[in-house]
Amino acid sequence: MPPTTLNMDITVLPPDVLSLYDKSFYELVRKLAAPTEADLLELQGIRSAYSLIHTEDIFNILKYECKALDQIFKKVCLQLDDNRYIIKPGCKSNLRYFTQLLNVKNQEHLKTIALRIKPKQTSNDDDNNSNNNTLAS
Repeated sequence: MPPTTLNMDITVLPPDVLSLYDKSFYELVRKLAAPTEADLLELQGIRSAYSLIHTEDIFNILKYECKALDQIFKKVCLQLDDNRYIIKPGCKSNLRYFTQLLNVKNQEHLKTIALRIKPKQTSNDDDNNSNNNTLAS
């Protein structure tokens, strides 16, 4: 059973991770998750961190019978003795961790943006207050 809170070392991510698309994004997935996981994302057209973050179920596509999915299905799934299939736990874990890293990085990015905006708003509020005081005099 995976721990409910994991330590997220986002230093393994490049500073521009949220800007990576296509080839550079897939290369990072290959490096930090695995080649098969990168292939699964590429096959689905998940081309960036934001696209991955907003994908509800990365593995949902494997429920469909489709020739284009055959090879990736064989890499991602295990066939049980009763002919049912399961997604390899390591594959799930790799993508879950990678997605969590991206989420943490995105939250950090949003906080940085909020801090940049807040001083501007405070400055504008101060200007408005002094204008109101001048008008009231």
